[in-house]
Amino acid sequence: MTAQFRQIMLMVEDVLATAEFYHKALGLTVKTATPAWAELEANGTTIALHASREKTQIGGSPILSFHVADVYTAIEDLEAMGARLEGQVRQPSFGKVAAVRSPDGHLLSLLEPVNDDLLRSLLQHPQNTEA
Repeated sequence: MTAQFRQIMLMVEDVLATAEFYHKALGLTVKTATPAWAELEANGTTIALHASREKTQIGGSPILSFHVADVYTAIEDLEAMGARLEGQVRQPSFGKVAAVRSPDGHLLSLLEPVNDDLLRSLLQHPQNTEA
């Protein structure tokens, strides 16, 4: 059997509000949005939002990882839309990293890379990174 990866699906209580959050806070393009289902374009990956009556359980979610130009500005923008910072901004050798919870409780990872060349080098030689 050969499987094709199609999308990341998040179960959310309010599809339209969540689509608006990702669009306004992170600039993702909304491809389709109804109260039951939405799809967002994330640089070639589709983030699908599926309506759920159950509250999101922390820890039961994939982590959505985004590269940002300025991690502190991104955090401010996300918090203004109802997200909350988890812990502190860390500064390993490859950049600034933050974990943020969306209003639905999904975990977002934000990385402000030192620069793209250094990031590529560190990804190829992970033993050089700090935790």
